Amino acid sequence: MKLSIIKTFLFSAMAVYSLSSCNDWLDVTPKSQIKEEAHFSTEGGYQDQLTGIYTAMSSKSMYGLNMGIGFTEVLSQNYNVNSNGIWRYPSEYGYSNTACESTIGAIWSSTYGCIANLNLLIKNINSADPHVFTDNHYNVIKGEALGLRAFLHFDLMRLFACSPAADNNAKGVPYVTEYSTNVVNQKTVGETMTLIVNDLLVARECLQSDSLKASKNPNVHNVSRKCYFNYYACVGALARAYLWMGDKENALKYAKEIIEQGESEEKSLPFSWVHFSAIKTVHDYECDRTFSSEHLFNLKINEWEDIANYYFKATSGTSSLSPSIEKAMDIYEVNSKAYGNDYRYLKGYDSDGSSKYLCKFWHYENGTYNDMYPLIRMSEAYYIAAECLKDTDPTTAIKYLNEVREARNLDSDPLNKDVTANEIQNEIFKEYRKEFVGEGGQLFFYYKRLNASEIKGAGVTPNKSIYVLPIPSADVEFGGYNN
Repeated sequence: MKLSIIKTFLFSAMAVYSLSSCNDWLDVTPKSQIKEEAHFSTEGGYQDQLTGIYTAMSSKSMYGLNMGIGFTEVLSQNYNVNSNGIWRYPSEYGYSNTACESTIGAIWSSTYGCIANLNLLIKNINSADPHVFTDNHYNVIKGEALGLRAFLHFDLMRLFACSPAADNNAKGVPYVTEYSTNVVNQKTVGETMTLIVNDLLVARECLQSDSLKASKNPNVHNVSRKCYFNYYACVGALARAYLWMGDKENALKYAKEIIEQGESEEKSLPFSWVHFSAIKTVHDYECDRTFSSEHLFNLKINEWEDIANYYFKATSGTSSLSPSIEKAMDIYEVNSKAYGNDYRYLKGYDSDGSSKYLCKFWHYENGTYNDMYPLIRMSEAYYIAAECLKDTDPTTAIKYLNEVREARNLDSDPLNKDVTANEIQNEIFKEYRKEFVGEGGQLFFYYKRLNASEIKGAGVTPNKSIYVLPIPSADVEFGGYNN
């Protein structure tokens, strides 16, 4: 009998694999199978398990394409999609199209596959001897796994469930917390979001000893923690999750923790606004187009050269993923506000052949900032704080927006402090549109969180059938799930 996707992935994950390389982690071969107890008998086994999960997250089925620059970002309508290309049906929200169904199924199954392997790690670390681990690595690894489990469930919620603003009592996605083949019952959207937040809160406590936070002078090794689910990734995810729930008090609390850390007077910071010297470089390969110093959490994608340099260049033909130059000028208000010096526009687009393409993710030979794909960045904390304060403290809300604009080279034209709450919200929308082009559907999730009645550039009026992706048919039929 055919099994649901979730159960299938739990079965496939019952054996853990030795890691001669990251790519071996998911190889289902008898030679690679070892006993679970042996795999988790050392700290290295836990680190290998996490490495395998990050490798899976970086694949094309997840953030390497589908949940990154591809499918989910197409939903935002920030690209000009060729009607004869592979992105036509996602751009039209044609989820029943065969290719769309396949992509949606890959997102669902791959994400639950990572969650299954996180649960295997969590099960073992809960019963492990902490003395097996060096320094404070027991708590950091446990916090990383718990936080990542919540982060992945939250992205599934943002895709496959109603937003709380639309229907807090609708069904959420199955929140899987045990390594088991049992079918997990769906809870409501509100209940599922509470489970996500609770995991993140526990993770935040475990990650207090994360070197990115604990060290007063983060060195190169500590900053490399950005490509792992670190303490500040957890705080940023809490701010994002609370805002999704409509809990502005807590969203502001965690957003301000990011803001205050980024503006502290410490000599060496875990993250900070990109410096103009990293933007105004002599050579293209030296330019920091994704503002990597601002990343709270990113993935290193090994195949990024083949992915980004294909979809964001002329070689992709009808499969290209870029705004037209006209759309880019509209996004960045080049004609209406003369914002042509905005770093996001000025350095984010370059010529390839006869047309301009989004180049913020191009892989350059000998590039200083190659292969980094941001999942959470510090600017989002400023947008969250501004939205939380727009009704009660509009002056501070505008201050936060102007701080981002200053970092984007728009300091000569700050936003007027004498504006209404609705005008502030509109400026926040425009910032999401500018800041997150190519970044995992963040603008689509903005629309969905507010249950917006319009998606700019879409040819349809958004409703539940647009905002909520269908659960794959195998899990509907054999798992009993629905949304």
